[in-house]
Amino acid sequence: MKKISLFFPVFTMLAVGLVNAQTASGPTETKPAEKKPDPSSTWGIKFSGFLRNDVYYDTRQVTSARPANQGELLLYPTNVSLDANGKDINAAPSFTMSSISTRLTGNITGPDAFGAKTSGIFEGEFFGNANGNENVFRLRHAYAKLDWKTTQLGFGQYWHPLFVTDCFPGTVSFNTGMPFQPFARNPQIRLTQKLSSQLSLILAAVSQIEAFTSPGSSTGIALGAAAASQTFINDAVIPNLHAQLQFKSKTFLAGAAIDYKSLRPALKAVSGTTTVATDEKVNSTTFEAYAKLSTKDVIVKAEFVAGQNLYDQLMFGGYLAYGTALNVTYKPMGVTSYWFELAGTGKKVIPGLFFGYAKNEGASATGAVASYARSVAAGAASIDNVLRVSPRMDFVAGKFRFGTEVEITNATYGTAGSDGKVAGTTTSVTNTRFLFITVYSF
Repeated sequence: MKKISLFFPVFTMLAVGLVNAQTASGPTETKPAEKKPDPSSTWGIKFSGFLRNDVYYDTRQVTSARPANQGELLLYPTNVSLDANGKDINAAPSFTMSSISTRLTGNITGPDAFGAKTSGIFEGEFFGNANGNENVFRLRHAYAKLDWKTTQLGFGQYWHPLFVTDCFPGTVSFNTGMPFQPFARNPQIRLTQKLSSQLSLILAAVSQIEAFTSPGSSTGIALGAAAASQTFINDAVIPNLHAQLQFKSKTFLAGAAIDYKSLRPALKAVSGTTTVATDEKVNSTTFEAYAKLSTKDVIVKAEFVAGQNLYDQLMFGGYLAYGTALNVTYKPMGVTSYWFELAGTGKKVIPGLFFGYAKNEGASATGAVASYARSVAAGAASIDNVLRVSPRMDFVAGKFRFGTEVEITNATYGTAGSDGKVAGTTTSVTNTRFLFITVYSF
């Protein structure tokens, strides 16, 4: 018993010593707390973009937003123009290759400010900022954001709120559904307020710049020749105002927007030796509704626009002038448009089908003496409606994409009355664009 009683203290001392040794140097050693990564290490700019090449064949001459003739931003086929022998001059086909839509994007992150997360985007492409300077690098987006828990403030140049970035046509064509889809990038201040986890209110004050401007008098004199410029919205003082309500869940998106715009087309009116100041404005309102449904196999999108004076959104129409040289008033012309799209959700082969229709609704009064519009002129040949069907197929492998599309666009022309509406005999023309693109993303 004496030996046993001596053994236990010795054993206990050895066991405690062994455990302490393992704790001090063995695999269960307690490590110092790891430092959290410094967020500043991720601040900066991350570049991405793509190299894009377009190859397309048109069966007749077309009207394009850019470049001016046979451009990538195709709107609709050009009206019939008969020669001395009765042959349609514009029935001539065209073949084009272009790489000017190649793009560079910089996504920017930085430290918090005013209690908000900060981010921004800088983006440019080689489209140039006017006809004739294609291949010149131009600014697309320069937009900074402050994000709080339920509020976002954005400042700079970005998509106009009528162009809904979560619901727009995914066409192979670079025209992205013009002239059925409002399309513009503008300087703006935008507030997005989350009303709930799925419902948001968007408010914006918007200006104009570059190709996305409204027409007015090129001379600053009432009834002067039409020319597009940001001057006319600047001189109206009130920015383009926008309000939009948007519902967004995992599979469904829907929204409605109202947009108000005011222009001052001229600063003075002149008749003979008499010059008077004029502050007459043209005011217009646009309503938009859209929806998108995403399922496992297909994505369905649709949009409706009932708008006025949407020249700056690269749609046809604008406004009309009434009265006399010293007493001019204006009325906006309306346009109604619809588009619908079905697209697959595959990763390698992605089919799609786009349908669009737009109608010239004219102005609310007759007796116009001048037109400030795209493809519509009181008392002259004007566009009445445009219809498009375009099936497409995308083939994707890694960062490389092939895209093919057949874009069939029909336009109906006639003579517009003094209210801008087309009545009487009309002529229908169709262009088919066969399009093939390659896109290498990085």
